[in-house]
Amino acid sequence: MRWLWMLLLMSGPWGTVRGGLPPEDLRTVRTRDAGTPRFFEPPADPVACRDLIASARARILTSAGLDPLPRRTPLEARRFSRFDGDGYTVETVLLQPWPGVFLGGNLYRPRSGLAPFPAVLLTHDHLDDGRLAASADAGIPGVCIALARSGCVVFAQDLIGYGDTVQFSGGSEPGAPSGERHRKAFRDPAYVLWNLNLLGQQLWNSLCAVDFVAGLDDVDPERIGAAGIGTGGLQTILLAAVDDRIRVTVPLATVSHLHQGSCECEQAPGLRLAYDNAALAAATAPRPQLLAGSIAGLTLNTPTIEGPSIARVYHALGTTNRFRTALVNSPPSGLQAGWEVVVPWMFRWLHGRSLSPSPVPVTPAIPPVTMLRGFPDNRPRPGALSESDFAASWIAERQRLLAELIPTDAATLDPYLETLMPLRERLLGAAEAHPAPLLIEGAFGREGRGDRVERLLLMPGQGPFDTAVVLVHPTGRAAIRPGGDREGFAIQLLEAGIPVLAFDLFQTRDPDATLAHHSPLVGNFTTDNRTLAQERVHDILAAIAYMREVVQPRRIVLVGDGMAGWWTLLAAPAADAVVADAEGRDWEDDAVLLAADRLVPGIRLIGGADGAASLTVPRPLWIHHTAGRFPAAATRAAYGAADAEDRLTLAPEPAGERALLRWILKRATSSK
Repeated sequence: MRWLWMLLLMSGPWGTVRGGLPPEDLRTVRTRDAGTPRFFEPPADPVACRDLIASARARILTSAGLDPLPRRTPLEARRFSRFDGDGYTVETVLLQPWPGVFLGGNLYRPRSGLAPFPAVLLTHDHLDDGRLAASADAGIPGVCIALARSGCVVFAQDLIGYGDTVQFSGGSEPGAPSGERHRKAFRDPAYVLWNLNLLGQQLWNSLCAVDFVAGLDDVDPERIGAAGIGTGGLQTILLAAVDDRIRVTVPLATVSHLHQGSCECEQAPGLRLAYDNAALAAATAPRPQLLAGSIAGLTLNTPTIEGPSIARVYHALGTTNRFRTALVNSPPSGLQAGWEVVVPWMFRWLHGRSLSPSPVPVTPAIPPVTMLRGFPDNRPRPGALSESDFAASWIAERQRLLAELIPTDAATLDPYLETLMPLRERLLGAAEAHPAPLLIEGAFGREGRGDRVERLLLMPGQGPFDTAVVLVHPTGRAAIRPGGDREGFAIQLLEAGIPVLAFDLFQTRDPDATLAHHSPLVGNFTTDNRTLAQERVHDILAAIAYMREVVQPRRIVLVGDGMAGWWTLLAAPAADAVVADAEGRDWEDDAVLLAADRLVPGIRLIGGADGAASLTVPRPLWIHHTAGRFPAAATRAAYGAADAEDRLTLAPEPAGERALLRWILKRATSSK
């Protein structure tokens, strides 16, 4: 009879309908990939456009594993093999964007004119010869020469695996094709926990390449542009979005609503949860941008579909004249015809006037390829780090940055939280998910997101309530039904006047193992979709919002049982007090964090489980069943800095139901 009374309360005001939820959870059928058509819908007002630009910048850096940016180290630039051409010179350059890591390129300079000159960074596509491609349909050196003869210093850089940038090649043989070396780099699954990926390392190379050209004696650092074709165009877009030193851009054959790029260097965890390439290109605004499509391939419609959407962002910011589109008569992998738009656009914005009397032609007379290469044998230079050694040094630097942030007192706690809390939101895929109205029926979910979370709310009366419990359990609602694992616990809460909510998290009830969510490391699933863990954290956040809106308690205690303890810990800052089960696992073990139901790409950027727990400060937090294996240095430091050590409990044994109830009742009878 008691259970009947509790369940009948569901038909009262606690189940008010606020909108239409889908009849079933659509997240299982709404996964996306690089080939899913997408249309950019720009914001209408300047404030929202600026928010988009700032959010896209932060998202790129997080997905690229560059949040926060590492320390710059000396580039140790080496220049050699100078060639004197008609109106230009060119040298082969080797930079060190990281100690023991080498980036190759060619530096083109004007032979006449007055320094300082503007500069252009140029990035090639997936061409066999990379920056050296000089065929009739892919004239990389020709465009560089044309830019140099028009009065620009030009640095043409390698993509990883191409040209002289070959030390990271995933075990490929020295003579393997460039594309194979390129695609095999940075494929160790453990790198996902740091967002250490090909896209991010190429973006880091580009940032360091800008450092290089900006530091040249004959370059004006206030006049730097960037251009690229295909994946090089995407690098141009990403670079401009995160580096304001790039004042003008020309991405060619890059932006299409039909495809976002399928190479590993075009994918990174979370990059396209909220943005497509058109939205990322819009993040360049209000700086001048010429977005060019190709008459062949997927970018044929750039001027008619993507271009007008991006133009509306420029219009909202009052800079309509700074954005243009073009269609070049060039195959999608070529750049020979691209000079027709690249050179005049760069000249206009970097020199401040139109190119007259006519464009500088792309000369077919280019230097011998052997003079443009530093290491023609496709082998890395002596002293180059292996990929594994580099990864170890990169991760050590990320760990050092985290260690520097760990708070020691109240003054250092705020910077710690201000840095890691927004990063946590991006890692969970929550930062760009602007709060949507909560829809409530027999279930709850967020409007427009396709989610439907079935719930069971047990109420001891009509309230008001001081405390309510959100129970996160692997069996969901069944845990508090008759015969459920937490039936007795729920009854005791009700007898104490505390409402309790349980709900079915995404793919925990009748999971479908064939869904891509259960194999998130296959392909580039995480670029466009949330993992199981990320989706479940979103469900917990929605459950907390539901409890606050419907029950309106003064405080919410979040309790995570078993495997749900991890998701609870990730959602903890949204609650007022938290109990999380550590399952007795070793949370320093990569294998634990790489499991499909725990994977949050980049989670080690905030310190893994320890960092996640530390962000609960100063709320009461009880992590139980640690078996002495839960890392807690940052968590203890944060609570110490907040003078809240008495609110943190780490217990090696599992929490008993009686002890758990006492802990909750103590919260209910004390001030928040």
